[in-house]
Amino acid sequence: MNEQEHKPKNKKLLTYYLILGACILVIAAIAVAVTLSVTLGGNDLTIDGEGGDTQTGDDDDKDDGNDDDVEDTTGDNTFTMPVTAVNAINGYGFYHNTTLDKYYLHTGIDFAGTAGDEVYAALDGTVESIVSDPLLMGTTVTLAHENGLKTVYTFVEAAEGLETGDTVEKGDVIATIAEAAGREYKDGDHLHFEVFLNGEAVDPGEYLDIDGK
Repeated sequence: MNEQEHKPKNKKLLTYYLILGACILVIAAIAVAVTLSVTLGGNDLTIDGEGGDTQTGDDDDKDDGNDDDVEDTTGDNTFTMPVTAVNAINGYGFYHNTTLDKYYLHTGIDFAGTAGDEVYAALDGTVESIVSDPLLMGTTVTLAHENGLKTVYTFVEAAEGLETGDTVEKGDVIATIAEAAGREYKDGDHLHFEVFLNGEAVDPGEYLDIDGK
């Protein structure tokens, strides 16, 4: 009876081993299939990537053109100093106006000078306006430039013959500093210089090499 009992057990063990071996073979086959799939998929991705690289190359060619434009734009936006003697007495930011005895945002840079000192166009552009306001701002000359830029020159006397619509080049004399007057007269004779980008006042110091003068 013992031998007969062992035989079924041996058969069961053999069956288990066969099933286990079959499972291992199935798992191995699945692993091989997954590996091949991933590898082939990776090759496909690499091929697509190469295609993408080719397209990227085309885009790079286009971008190269755009980069050239950007470089040109940067060159066009290189300002020259609007005055010869660079003496900034008030910067862009919150400050106390001694004339009005008020604190507010000063949207420009004040360059001290003497009445009659020449004022230069900081950039190539067109005269957008020449406005006279003797009580507050004296005369203001506004130049329009490319790339959404405008420069504003206040407390000046416009150059003789300068008119709205005139084209000016960087460094051209567009005005002279006027005698102190208006809402900043206690600061003495000076040019109040502003820069606007797309209609918003920005710090002129970002465009001017004040330290290097």
